[in-house]
Amino acid sequence: MDNYWLILLSVMVATMAVFVGMDLSARIAHELTRFRQLTWILAGALSIGLGIWTMHFIGMLGFQLPIAVSYDFGITLGSLALAVAGCGVALALGVQTAPGLGKLLGAGSFFALAIIGMHYTGMAAMRIVPPIRYDPRIVGLSIAIAFAASTVAVWCFRQFRSADLLSAFGKRAGSALAGGSAIYGMHYTGMEAASFAATSHSTVHPTQAFNPSALALSLGALSVAFLLATLLISSYDELRLMRLEPRVEKLGRAAAQASKEVRELSNRLVELQVAERRRLATELHDIVGQNLATLLVELALIRRRLPATADPDLQKNLDDAVLLAKQSIESVRQVMAQLRPPGVDELGLPAALRWHATTFASRTGIAVTVAADESLPRPAAAVEDAVLRIYLEALANIAKHAVAREVRVRLSVGDERVTLSISDDGRGFSDRTLKPGEASGWGVPIMQERAAAIGGELHLRTTPGAGTTVEFSISKSLWS
Repeated sequence: MDNYWLILLSVMVATMAVFVGMDLSARIAHELTRFRQLTWILAGALSIGLGIWTMHFIGMLGFQLPIAVSYDFGITLGSLALAVAGCGVALALGVQTAPGLGKLLGAGSFFALAIIGMHYTGMAAMRIVPPIRYDPRIVGLSIAIAFAASTVAVWCFRQFRSADLLSAFGKRAGSALAGGSAIYGMHYTGMEAASFAATSHSTVHPTQAFNPSALALSLGALSVAFLLATLLISSYDELRLMRLEPRVEKLGRAAAQASKEVRELSNRLVELQVAERRRLATELHDIVGQNLATLLVELALIRRRLPATADPDLQKNLDDAVLLAKQSIESVRQVMAQLRPPGVDELGLPAALRWHATTFASRTGIAVTVAADESLPRPAAAVEDAVLRIYLEALANIAKHAVAREVRVRLSVGDERVTLSISDDGRGFSDRTLKPGEASGWGVPIMQERAAAIGGELHLRTTPGAGTTVEFSISKSLWS
C-alpha cells in the first residue's frame, strides 16, 4: 500500500521548490549587473532542480514497489544535473523582459524537459532486470501534463514576477502550484505507466548503490532546509531593498530639486548676461559711438578749412586720422552687434531672423528662405538672445564651411515645444571623423552650451554630401 504521507511530502517539496525558484529568479528585476542576474538565475535553477530531484525519490519511497530497489550513483547524479540544467535554461528564457510567445513556449518546454529527463533518468538508475515496461499512452499523457503545466507556470511567473514578496505571495503561490503540478503530475502519471515483473531485481552493485529510504529521508530534510534558508535570504534581500527605496526616492527628489535650482540659477545668469550686454551696447552707442562720430565730423570740418597750400604731410596725417575714426566707429558697431545683435529689440524675433537672412544673403550670395510662425509669443529676453545667437552662429558656420547654395530656416511651434531649424544643401561632414579641433571649428559646442543654458536642446544632423541641419528646440513653458 502506498505511503500517502510521503506522497504528500513529495508534493509539498515540489511546490515549495518552484515557489522558491520563482522568487529567486524574480530578483533579477532589481539587479543591474549581469553577474548578479546570473547568480539569481543559477540559485533559482538549483532550487527547482533540487526540488524535482528530491520529489522524485521521496515519491518513489512513498510508492510501494514489488521489488527491492537500489539506485546507481552515477546515473542518479546525472538525473540531478539534467534537472538543474533544464531549469536554468527555462529561467534564463523566462526572465527576459519581452521574450515573446516563442521564448515563452521555449521556457516552458525546457522546464518540462527538465522534469521528464530527471524522472526517466532517475527510473533508469534503478537498473532492473527484466527492465521496466511502460505503457506508451500513459507515458504520452505524463509528457503532455509536464509540457502543459510547465508552460502555464512560466506564464504565471512572468505575470507576477515584478511584484514584491508580500503583495504577490498569493499570486506566486498559484504559479508555484502550477509548476509543482507539472512535477508531481508528470511523476505519478509516469509511475502509473510503469510495470514491474514479479521476478524483477536490481543489478546495481552494493558499492554503487543508494539506500532508497535513507536517500529519500535525508534528501527531504536537506531540501526543505535548503529551500527555507534560500527563501529567507531572498526575503531579507528584498526587504532590505524595500527599506532602501524611500531613501532612493528622497535622494531622487533632492537631485531633481538641485537640478531645478541649477537651471534657475543658469537662467538667471543668462538674464544678467543679456542685461549687461545690453547696457554695454547702449553705453558704447551713447558714449563711445557718439564721441567718435563727433570726432569724425570735427576732422571733416578741419579738412575743409585747410588751405590748398597746406603742408602735404599735414594733409596726409589728417586723412589718416579720418580713416582711423571711421574704422573705430565700424569696430564699435561690430562689438555692439556681438553684445546685442541688431533687429531684435526693434523688430521682434521672426523679423530679426529675416533681416539677418537678407544681410547674410547679400554678403555671401547664399540664398536664405525664412518661414517663421508669427503667432508665437515673444520669448523671454534670455531665450530670444540665445536663439538669435544660435541662428547667427549657424549662418556663420555655413558661410565658412558648408559650400552651400541655399539655406532654409524654420521657426515653428508644436504641441509641447518650439523649434528653430537651420538646414543647408552644402557638403556636410561626418561627425565620426571630426577631430575635437575641427568640431569646435563648426561652433557646435558653443551652440549646445547656449541651448543648455536656457533649458533647450540642440541636435546636429549631417551626412557627407547631403547638407547639415542644426535644430534647436525648447519647451513652450520655457519659451516665454
